[in-house]
Amino acid sequence: MRRLRVPALSAVALVCGLALTGCSGATTTGSASGSSTDSAAVPSGTPSASGSVSASPSASSSADASASPSASASGGSSPGSDDAGAGAGQPCRTAGLGFEIAPGSGAQAVGEEGAVVVRLTNKSGTPCTLKGYPGVDLVGASTWSLPRQTSQKPRLVTLKPGARTAFTVTYQSYGGDGVELTPRTMVVTPPGETRAKTLTWTFSPVLLQDGATHPGSYVGPVGGN
Repeated sequence: MRRLRVPALSAVALVCGLALTGCSGATTTGSASGSSTDSAAVPSGTPSASGSVSASPSASSSADASASPSASASGGSSPGSDDAGAGAGQPCRTAGLGFEIAPGSGAQAVGEEGAVVVRLTNKSGTPCTLKGYPGVDLVGASTWSLPRQTSQKPRLVTLKPGARTAFTVTYQSYGGDGVELTPRTMVVTPPGETRAKTLTWTFSPVLLQDGATHPGSYVGPVGGN
């Protein structure tokens, strides 16, 4: 009976030993798998975030660069010259010009601003040119040389024989205040000339402003509005 009990005990011990070995191996394998997954997740998000930040400045700088050349090119155009007809004829001379005051000239009421339009006609047999401001003197008890209307730029005017141009004398008529000038004549000297033409002044007295910084009386250029 004693011999039969020993093999039975040895078999039980062997089965328990094999069971303990299998449990220990399963625990070790699971621990290694979890550690590997956590370390790989951290670096994968970092490059993605840094890539999106670097894209914004690139788009902004390219937009600014493309706008600048376009703006400078559109502003580079230059205006045309008023002197394109230079050399089309000799300067007009006083002796070769006809002078007349256009109908409807003068102030419409006392104290108001008036405009005297002086017409110049080429009476010579050849084309001639005029450019600039004529000299105009209002002559009465005293003489007032009118200033120029510099807001209008002179242009070259070419007159064929018989053609006509004009300039405007703007004046402030006398309304009762200040110094009165009653002109009898208006002496006109064409641009570039020294000889003058005397015209009769048939309009109202003028407010004398020979010492004013911005007087209400002045002369426009030949061919001006």
